[in-house]
Amino acid sequence: AIVWLGFTVHGGEASGTEAAIALLYQLAAGQDEETRLVLDSTVLLVDPLQNPDGHERHVHDVARLRGPLGVPVSPGAMIHQGTWPGPRTNHYFFDLNRDWFIQAHPETRGRVRTFLEWWPHVAVDLHEMGSNSTYFFAPPMEPINKNVPPVILRWWDIYAAANAAAFDRHGWSFFRREGYDEFYPGYGVSWPILTGAVGMTFEQASSGGGAIRRSDGTVLTLREAARHHYVAAWATTLETARRRAERVRDYLEFRQGAIAAHARGPMRAVLLEQDGQGRADSLVARLLANGIEVGRLRGAVEVRDAVPYGGGRARPARLPAGSYVVDLAQPQGRLAKALLEPDAELDSAFIREELERRRTGQPDRFYDITAWSLPYLFRVRAWWTRGPVGGAEPVGALAAVASPAIPEAGYGYAFEPGAESSLRLLAALLADSVRVWYAPRPFRAGGARFPRGAFLVRVEPNGPGVHEAVRRHAAAAGARVVALRSAMVDEGTDLGSNSVFPIRPPRVALAGGPGISGNSFGFARYAFEQRFRYPVTPVDISSLAGPVLDDFDVLVVPSASPAALDRALGDAGRQRLGEWVRRGGVLVTLESATGWLASERVGLARIRVRRDTVRADSAGGAPLPASVPGAIVRVVADTLSPLLAGMEAEFPVLVNSDLILEAPRDLRPGEVVVRYAPEPRLRLAGYLWPEVPARLAGSPYLWTERVGRGRVVAFAGDPNFRDLWRGLLPLFANAVFLAGSF
Repeated sequence: AIVWLGFTVHGGEASGTEAAIALLYQLAAGQDEETRLVLDSTVLLVDPLQNPDGHERHVHDVARLRGPLGVPVSPGAMIHQGTWPGPRTNHYFFDLNRDWFIQAHPETRGRVRTFLEWWPHVAVDLHEMGSNSTYFFAPPMEPINKNVPPVILRWWDIYAAANAAAFDRHGWSFFRREGYDEFYPGYGVSWPILTGAVGMTFEQASSGGGAIRRSDGTVLTLREAARHHYVAAWATTLETARRRAERVRDYLEFRQGAIAAHARGPMRAVLLEQDGQGRADSLVARLLANGIEVGRLRGAVEVRDAVPYGGGRARPARLPAGSYVVDLAQPQGRLAKALLEPDAELDSAFIREELERRRTGQPDRFYDITAWSLPYLFRVRAWWTRGPVGGAEPVGALAAVASPAIPEAGYGYAFEPGAESSLRLLAALLADSVRVWYAPRPFRAGGARFPRGAFLVRVEPNGPGVHEAVRRHAAAAGARVVALRSAMVDEGTDLGSNSVFPIRPPRVALAGGPGISGNSFGFARYAFEQRFRYPVTPVDISSLAGPVLDDFDVLVVPSASPAALDRALGDAGRQRLGEWVRRGGVLVTLESATGWLASERVGLARIRVRRDTVRADSAGGAPLPASVPGAIVRVVADTLSPLLAGMEAEFPVLVNSDLILEAPRDLRPGEVVVRYAPEPRLRLAGYLWPEVPARLAGSPYLWTERVGRGRVVAFAGDPNFRDLWRGLLPLFANAVFLAGSF
């Protein structure tokens, strides 16, 4: 039986790594009967440190703050707090325990590749929780993803009994079935469960910087915390060794059952239409990296019972050649369905209980987002069918797209907006000081049609070196570029029109530091450095009262509470920021930072936060909480703004907060760029509290307005969330690259 043990995916959870070292020593040196049984009956794959960057930050904090007399045990001591943004995350401040299916980071990609080489039967992720807790092991609390079959629940009870017996021998406390769920499929155990492994989260109370006083007066040390993890890991491994044949048999039945269950339906296959921007190709590349089999149609196919994503009944659909088919009747079918199904099902009894808990003032049990369907995230047109779809050939690894040869242009070079390759090309050209123009109207030239928002590189203003620069950057980005002989077009507006405007290469700053969400900061930095490949300079938000902004044209402020931004900036920083915008700067705010921008005191935007509360029908008469636990909703374009280059008239976004904006009565054309859809068409997937749709419908999602010579661009959500929302990359890129030029 093959056992996967992962330790310390959150860098400050130090007891995991210490337990792993002890476990490895026991396996190498132990001569006792139990160790021999484990070595004879299992293969152990031990990842002793899943997050080296975060753990390094934790070690440095502890080493820096530890004195010659040991660790101060007061919970308020600096040694237990960590420096911004804390050690939990990796280099880009992402939570690696949410990255298993999107695989944005090399740590996860290497981990998943190894997992798919071995196909473990048991997978344990060992964490830490609050210092005043005891120890948690599976079974988890509700909700549990509906794609998890009953056999996994049975094994949770088997391992719980083994762990309980091991802890009872020491008189240690523990708990199950509360605090941690198994709904979101991106956790370090939820993803393995859907491959057939018995995935289990273990949570040990944290010892902070090494020793911490708890609310009951006891002091928990790192040594004790590590011992608890060691005992749980050993008990799980030993139980696997003793029941190895049964575990391997049930694993095989899980894999076979995934084929049989999905062959019967009701959801048999998912169809993905190729698009000119390569989003479907990127989605399929992710599926392949998850070990999921994908087919490609050899010719056009008429599907009679195709149910479109986004609503509507089953109806005939004609899929062109090259479209992708994911048949769920495959060994990885449960994982494929969990990632692709339009809407992850939440148990009705769970929802009823949540509504009652909400009414009576108890905290909700939504541990993470409730919607993540990949066709929505990648903005891919998709359908599902009840029956199989023939005519597809297996897809191997997708070859990198090579940029076709580009003949030398007489007048200029043009490329479409929207695709990741075109965004990388635009970023590379601007960073290389190549002059680029924006064409707001569609045209046909050089044998190609271009939508509104195409990018144009004119030869004459750039000089003779532009030909080599365009070829080099297009090849690196994999972008398609068309050479143009003349400014005269075959259809549309000629390219010398005054409507075609130059793009000002932006010098971009990204605000960080205490008060700023480390996750949101990391998501934005990752988008710049890994998706766009464009230089960005992190600056401390508290430094903006000084001359820092003089070096930049664009400032991106990640999500941060209004109170935190007020504290960090102070009156001087707020005033200095306002002056910078009015002189020509572009301020881009994300999610909660937009709530700060929308206040009258800031004075930079005419939008406001909707202040009326959800009705006060709770047991205590207090307003009900309305923060949305990560649902997918539809938004609609409200303008022909350049911020929408490469986007459709409707597309999905994530709602993951309680922020709702209000446009002013004297609304001007082009200010509400994107708004939430009307209530009947709003929700696509995930859970919205009953009152939310009516309050959210029609409100602004993306707002922009002129402020003096500058501009503000405000997102009600975070388009870069976890690198999941690949379909929203053009929206964020346009805000950064174009907002200062129109």
